[in-house]
Amino acid sequence: MKTEFSRRRWTVEEDQLLGTKSDRALARKLGRSIDSVRKRRSLKHIRLMKQWTQEDDKLLGTRPDEQVAALLRRPRYQVAYRRRQLGIPFKHPDYHIWKPGEIAMLGWQPDRKVAELTGRTVKNVRHKRLKLGIPFFNPEFRSWTPAEDKLLGTMPDADMAKRIGRSIVAVVKRRLRLQIPNPFPRRHVWTKEEIALLGTRPDETLAERLHCPVYVVTWKRRTLKISCYPSTRRPKTSWTQTEIQLLGTLPDEEVARRTGRSVGAVTGRRQLLHIRLKNPKLPHWTPAEDKLLGTQSDNKIARQLGRTEKGVIHRRTRQKIHAWRGRK
Repeated sequence: MKTEFSRRRWTVEEDQLLGTKSDRALARKLGRSIDSVRKRRSLKHIRLMKQWTQEDDKLLGTRPDEQVAALLRRPRYQVAYRRRQLGIPFKHPDYHIWKPGEIAMLGWQPDRKVAELTGRTVKNVRHKRLKLGIPFFNPEFRSWTPAEDKLLGTMPDADMAKRIGRSIVAVVKRRLRLQIPNPFPRRHVWTKEEIALLGTRPDETLAERLHCPVYVVTWKRRTLKISCYPSTRRPKTSWTQTEIQLLGTLPDEEVARRTGRSVGAVTGRRQLLHIRLKNPKLPHWTPAEDKLLGTQSDNKIARQLGRTEKGVIHRRTRQKIHAWRGRK
């Protein structure tokens, strides 16, 4: 048995009426249910629109769209669409045509000052200045002199900025604008003549001559395995038996102070001889203490030896001794 569908299709003319009236009025006109009209309008993404009256149209253009929308309790986009549909120009209390004298003030005074003199908002003044490509007013700005332009490229940008009292960014921008190359880049490009000078004089002297940091010269010399200049090299002294006996018994800083060596030299020598640094908080384990491991609980042995339970467990595990299980 066939089922008859009581639902009838929506026509194009009916879809065009959606949103023009209330769902109740449109349902009465089309002979449909209110729920059916509401669902069809939601499916078409059509919002319910109130009818525009003559009183509503008279308010358009008399004040900003936001205020008209608030008075009519409508969305702003509906007010703007209706105003443009009727050919009514936009009305804004703070908007008026810019005069040549007002435009001449842009960039020569702060935006807030121009807004006060012209009766505009600061946002409106800033928008007009940016639209015309006029930079903002800076009382600390001063023009570049020909003498300053001649100095560009003759020294590093940082030194140039300190000398003329400007920021590094300003110096870099001015040099790039005048298309002046940077003869002192951050990454130094080494030539054969400069490489030949490595090790022939102190790194500090060579860095000053090449106009680069000292660490750049030192890094390049060590990369090429070139010995440093003899005058800066500390004479090598062999380690005595007394000095070696101090390694590990005291902190490396104290050994360095007693032997007159650097901390790095003491640490390197101790590690080369595989000497551990003794820690007074971690005394060495004696054979008698090792014999106690596993005979009692770790907590009891720790209290008996004056050590931490974690230290006892670590020592027992390292000696491959099983934990005490108690009497069987």
